[in-house]
Parts: sequence; structure tokens; C-alpha cells
Amino acid sequence: MTIIIVAFVAAMVLAQRQRARLRQEQALLVARAHEEERAWVASELHDDVLQRVALVRAEVESIWTSPEPHSAGRLEDHLRAINAELVDLAVAVRRIASRLHPTIVDQVGLPSALQSLVAEIERGSDLAVEVTTDGPSDRMSQETARAVYRIVQEALRNAARHAAARRARVRLAFGVRDLDLSISDDGRGFDPLATPSPGIGLASMRERALIAGGSATVRSRPGAGTTIDVRLPMGRA
Repeated sequence: MTIIIVAFVAAMVLAQRQRARLRQEQALLVARAHEEERAWVASELHDDVLQRVALVRAEVESIWTSPEPHSAGRLEDHLRAINAELVDLAVAVRRIASRLHPTIVDQVGLPSALQSLVAEIERGSDLAVEVTTDGPSDRMSQETARAVYRIVQEALRNAARHAAARRARVRLAFGVRDLDLSISDDGRGFDPLATPSPGIGLASMRERALIAGGSATVRSRPGAGTTIDVRLPMGRA
């Protein structure tokens, strides 16, 4: 009897240690994902937004410091250039804001938000994306919709930037209790067993699914593309 009790206690202690280790690893992945997000924002602000601000400032200074008065035509040219830069600057700031919080999902709903995301991805890369949906999405909570948007966003960016994919497909099936999401691409793929640890992008997708009360699995082979399967609850987790 004593041996059984000791074995039971030892198993409990081992299980607790394993859970603590998994929580620690998960926290590390979350921290890495957050750091990547901050690094992306910093890079966008420095390499794009600040450069556009500098161009606007240069145009304004050229008008302000010119020793000779500008003709109406020349002044109009400067103002047009300033206006064009401000329009581009607004687009860049909206892109950063959308990355930080996809309010478009709250405004127009998930299906329309995904179509807008796909259009943005296709404009900025050679990736062609097909989106199909099955079933009504009106029972889906906003938390789940945002998680889906983020996961699709990360998966398509990985496919376009890192996997050298040319085609991708996003499939959404809305059920009564759960939704099934599948994102597949024809990129270079990889061997999950040969990879010592998941990339930050894959870890971020798994973490978002976990936070939303669901799960995410990745299937891939070198030269055979990658497929990400996600199951999330339709309602609040």
C-alpha cells in the first residue's frame, strides 16, 4: 500500500513539474512573439513612416526657405507632392494600426476583413490567395473572429515572405459549436521533425488559437507546402 501511495505522489509531482515546464515554454514563446511584434513596429516606423515625414518636411522647408517667391504653378506642384506624401503616410500608419489591432474585423465582419487582407497580401507579393467559407458566421464571437484574422494574417505572410509560395488557400467551415480553419500553400515546406523549435510565426498562431480556446496543428514536408489546421469555438472561450 505504501509503495502505491509513494508511486502516486511521485506521479503527481512529475505531472506538476511537466505542466510547469510547459507553461514556462509557452510564456517564452509568447514573449518572443511580442518582441517580434515590437521589432516589426519599430522597423516600420523607422524605415517607412519617419522617411515619409522627412520628405514632407523637406518639401515644406523648400517652400519656406526659398529666397525667391514661388510662382502659383510651382507652389501648386509642391503642395501636390506634400499631399501625396501625406496620403502615403496615412496608409502606412493605418497598416501599422491594423497590425496592432484588426478593427476592420469589428467594423465589417470576418469574411469581408479576410477579403481585404487577401487583397493587401496580393498587392504586396506574388502570392495568389483563394478564400472559401461554408456555413453562417453570425454565431461567432468577436474574440474568435479576431483570432482567425490574426492566424490567417500570419500564415499568409509566412507563405509569401518565407515559403516562396505562389498559391494559397484559406478554407473556413462554421459549425454550431466550433469552426474549422485550414490555410494551405504550395511553398517550399519544411520537416517539422527536423526543426528543433517552431518559428515565432508558428508559435504565435498556436498561441492565438490556445488563447481563443482552440488548437492549431501544422503539417508540412520539404517541397510539398504547408497546411495549418485550426479548430476554435464559435462562442466565447
